This record gives sequence, C-alpha cells and structure tokens, in this order.
Amino acid sequence: MHPEHRGTAQSRQDYVPPDGDPYGEHTPDLPPETAERQELAQQLFDRELYEAAEPVMRDLLTDYERLLGSDHPMTVELYDALGHALYQRGLLPEAEAMHREAHERSARLFGADAPDTLAYAHNLGAALVMGDEWEEGLALIGRTLEGRDAVLGPGHPDSLDTASLLGSVLFKAGDQQRGYELLNRAYTGYQQALGPDDLQTLAVGGNLVAALYTLGQRHEAGLLLVDILRHYVRTLGIHHQLTLETQQRLRRMGWNVNINIT
Repeated sequence: MHPEHRGTAQSRQDYVPPDGDPYGEHTPDLPPETAERQELAQQLFDRELYEAAEPVMRDLLTDYERLLGSDHPMTVELYDALGHALYQRGLLPEAEAMHREAHERSARLFGADAPDTLAYAHNLGAALVMGDEWEEGLALIGRTLEGRDAVLGPGHPDSLDTASLLGSVLFKAGDQQRGYELLNRAYTGYQQALGPDDLQTLAVGGNLVAALYTLGQRHEAGLLLVDILRHYVRTLGIHHQLTLETQQRLRRMGWNVNINIT
C-alpha cells in the first residue's frame, strides 16, 4: 500500500507500488491478529473500498506504531497509504497531514533524496495542489523533479510521473509553455519507458492534447488524439469506455473518425 500519484493532480486513480522491497529483505513477523488486519486492509485498499479500509488502516497504524515503532518503513508507508484513502473520501486536510507525516519521517530517517522520500514528496505535493495550496505544492513538486532526475535519471518512470504532474499543475496555473514542455517530455519518455500502448502513456498523451489545443495548435492536437484513439482501439477494443470517450472528444474537436481505425 504505497500509492503514488502518477502524472496528474486531477486524478488519484493512478497509483503504483514502489520498486523493490521497502522493508528490507524480509517483512517482520507480526501477531496473527495484526497480520489478519494487514491482509484485510490491503484487500480493501486494492479494491478501492476506501471508506471500509480507513478504520482498518487506522487500527493497523496503531499496531505498527506499537509493534514496529514510529520509524519503521512499514509505519511510514502506511501513513502515506492512509493519506490516499482519506483523499478518496474527500478528507483533504487529513489526507495532507498523513502525506506530510510520511514525507517528514522518511526525510529524517533516510534523507531527502532517498527514492521513497521522493515518492512521498511527490504525493504530498499533489495533495497540496489539490487542496489549493499552490505555492507550497508547486515548490515541492519542482524540488521532487530535480531530485528524481538526479537520483533516478530523467528517463525513469518515476521522474516522468513527477514531470507530468508538474506540467499539468504549471499549465493550470498559467505557465502554459513550461507546462507543455514538461507534458511533452513525459509523453515522449513514457513511450520509450512504458511503450506507446501503456495506459499511463495514453493518459498523459490526452493531457498533452489539451495543452496543444489550448496553445492554438489544434491540428496537431487532433492528429495526436487520433493516434491515441488508435492505441486505445488496439489495446482495449472499440467498446471500452476510454475508446468511446476519446472518439467523442475528437468529435467535439471537429474530427469525425471511424472508431474501427487500426
């Protein structure tokens, strides 16, 4: 349950677990009652049943604090995951507080440039922006992108996640040229790192379409969206909701495209 806000500050449905084992070589042995609670929390979280998951995760957090300690990576991670669950329930101030707790603990324990700390910083930055705390959120997302580029490399999917997030936020905040450049970087990078048919690639491509259209490059925006439609048809089929929504979007832009394109 280590969610990450990939690529947009407008949706919280794009979370991925971290690479590797954040707990070290082995997950610690837990009492049976806590292990059962942990399994239930994971199941509810994975099924996006956040209202049911929240009290279980809070009880589990109490267990972790008592059994593992406040500085254990599993405890820190659970704060971040609970932040996601709270956000999904519309409890933004509480969500921000959980993300901030995870970020501050990780920075103190592992350093500001540790990969997990940067992941928590990304999530906190997204939560701040969603809560209309633009100045702090933008500054944190910008620092996170610098850190991920330096530690992971500019082509790493995590770096691209933050580039996409920052691009979306900057574009919405009025810095349209810089926002477009970051979205374009993310889309191109995702094509190389994840492949042109990956749903994250296509989602960020959709954001890039909006940026191009707003900047007055409407023909280029239409061509890109036609290409995205082709990938949705090939990957998801002609009846999938994303395929149909993309075709409708094209029609609103004045493009009448046959959905059976290949």
